[in-house]
Amino acid sequence: MEANFFMGMEVISLSMNMGQKFFGNRIYFLGIGGVGMGNVAILASKLGYDVCGSDKKLYAPMDDLLKKNNISFFDGFSGKNLQIFQPHLVVVGNVVTRGNEEVEYLLNGRPYPMTSLPEFLNNCIIGRRNRVVFAGTHGKTTTSALAAFYLRKLQISCGYLIGGVPIDFDSGADWGDASAPFILEGDEYDCAFFDKRSKFIHYMPDVVAINCIDFDHADIFHDLRDVQRSFSHLLRSVPRSGHVLINGDDSNVEAILPAPWTSVIRVGWGGKNDFQLRDFSSNGGESTWSVSGEKTFFTMQTSLIGRFNALNATMAILATSTAMQFSLPSTIDLRAFHGVLRRQQRCYEDERVIVFEDFGHHPRAIEEVLAAFRDRFPKNELIACFEPATNTSMRNVLAGDFCKAFSNCDRCYWGKPRCAKNIPHGERICIEKVMETLAGCICEAKHFEENQRLQEYLIQVLNGPLESSKKRVVVLFSNGSFPGVLDQWRSHE
Repeated sequence: MEANFFMGMEVISLSMNMGQKFFGNRIYFLGIGGVGMGNVAILASKLGYDVCGSDKKLYAPMDDLLKKNNISFFDGFSGKNLQIFQPHLVVVGNVVTRGNEEVEYLLNGRPYPMTSLPEFLNNCIIGRRNRVVFAGTHGKTTTSALAAFYLRKLQISCGYLIGGVPIDFDSGADWGDASAPFILEGDEYDCAFFDKRSKFIHYMPDVVAINCIDFDHADIFHDLRDVQRSFSHLLRSVPRSGHVLINGDDSNVEAILPAPWTSVIRVGWGGKNDFQLRDFSSNGGESTWSVSGEKTFFTMQTSLIGRFNALNATMAILATSTAMQFSLPSTIDLRAFHGVLRRQQRCYEDERVIVFEDFGHHPRAIEEVLAAFRDRFPKNELIACFEPATNTSMRNVLAGDFCKAFSNCDRCYWGKPRCAKNIPHGERICIEKVMETLAGCICEAKHFEENQRLQEYLIQVLNGPLESSKKRVVVLFSNGSFPGVLDQWRSHE
């Protein structure tokens, strides 16, 4: 790969296949601790960019990954950070807002040009490569990781950007070979404080797969229709020669169609789908099922649990085979895929308990995960602990959905809400009512004002007598750090 750098104001060229040229090679990532930002920073560093960044206190896994890849970063925000590094371009993460000291420094006099992460990725990293984008409210991280894993297994050196940490890869981003496709996790969240469009709008996919659509990110979208509008804009960027794969069983996805300018392929369990999943079975830690199409039939195996992961895996395989235009074998074995950190990941086990952590924070995702664990551990007591940490999870509009989701467990404990004060009182979820409703259909439902109290109570429950010889199974749901709970279980490893 060609990589010629000239300091000062000379043009940098990172290969004939990459995107637009810009002056200089010093790239500063403002908000580098985000999973997407950190992974792109690592990718940029591997491509020869001089990379630095800043963030407030980082937590695992990104702090470890950045250090492992010798990427320096400032702890905290200050205009002095930028003065020290003297960047040629600043990539601004979407968690950074007006009022941030570095943002205000950049706006006052505009000493350095700035861009959003997806725009930087599109213009300066991917270039003209064939792009496969995995989108949807849930499952896109695992699906994009599966797609990259499968192509690499076939000795196809695809590039990828995954908004998480795949266990089978060194990081969530890699350049690969310019002749192979680039796999992208298509996030519907906004780009930056100055660009409120969904990130995936910049990705211009040749193939896009959409697993599901739900109302989420209430700080960005007004309602479900607003979310669907953004996904419909994504479809408009698919070329006539491209392909759209959708979950044909999801009416929320179906509502963004038609897209007559391109090919639409439906995938799902129902008989109306172009590719139908059948005969799902779960035996221990493995899942098997078959997929049938008009001229296609193959079976699949994974070590992932749940029907939702079966759909994720099927989407990954069909999207990559469509992009590469290759035929599929009669059996596809993905049991060597170990998943993504914090997705149904076992973090502790002893003779009495198994503890998993999961990134789930939306009721539909939580419902699917708990259903999978109920199927995997049918005779075990199932305990769910939840950190309500997102703008959406703290809104009353999803209260009924949360009650339905957690009815799949035996005991449910909610920790300290993280952003309740940001929600207008009339729109705020009443956790007491959710617990009251759940207490009528499961063994126990409680919420705690402090996470440490939740952890102490959970230990008491786990030390109590078992009604059978089966271990208790605990699932810790959080898209944050779940302080006072999650780290204490990780420390047992």
